[in-house]
Amino acid sequence: MLEHGRIEVTRVAERADASLGLLYRYFDNKDRLVVAVVDRFYDRYEEAVFAVPAPPESRWLEHEWQRIEREVAFLFEEPLARRLVGGTPIEPAAAYADAGRLAQHIALAARNIEHGQHRGEISSAVDPTLAAAAIIGGLRACLATALTEESKTRPDEVVETMMRISAAIISSVEANHVTN
Repeated sequence: MLEHGRIEVTRVAERADASLGLLYRYFDNKDRLVVAVVDRFYDRYEEAVFAVPAPPESRWLEHEWQRIEREVAFLFEEPLARRLVGGTPIEPAAAYADAGRLAQHIALAARNIEHGQHRGEISSAVDPTLAAAAIIGGLRACLATALTEESKTRPDEVVETMMRISAAIISSVEANHVTN
C-alpha cells in the first residue's frame, strides 16, 4: 500500500512468508485486509493524538495547539499518512474505512469544541460540528499539500497555519493571545 497505493494480496502473503490460504483465514477477503491496515494506522494515530488528556488547568486553545502539534508530528513521521491522510486512497475499502474514521474524528472534535464552549472559551454562536468539520477538513487539505514528495513545508508551518485557521473558525476569545 505504501509503494503503489493498493494492496496485492499475493505480495502480502509472500512478504509475510505465509500462504494465501492462511491470509484468507484471518481476512475473509482483500477488503478486510485493507480495512485492517487502515484501522491499525488510525489506532496508532488516535493513541498519539487524542489519548492525551488536557490538564484541568489548561486553556482550551493551548491544549488544541498541543493536540495539533502531536497530530502533525505523527503524520509527518508515519509513511502511510501520505497515502491515507495526504491523498485519496486508491483502494475503495481504504477510502471507505478512512471516511468512517474521519466521521469519528469530526464527532470527537465537535465534543472538544462543545467542551470549550461550556468553559466559556469558545463562542456559543459557533456550531461545534460544522466548526469541527471545517478544522479537520482544513488540516487534511493542508496535509495533502504538505505531505507530497515535492513539498518543502515543515511541520511547524502546518501547525502555525492550522492554529490560525482553527482560532478564526471557532472565534475563540483567546485567539489573539495564542497566535500573536
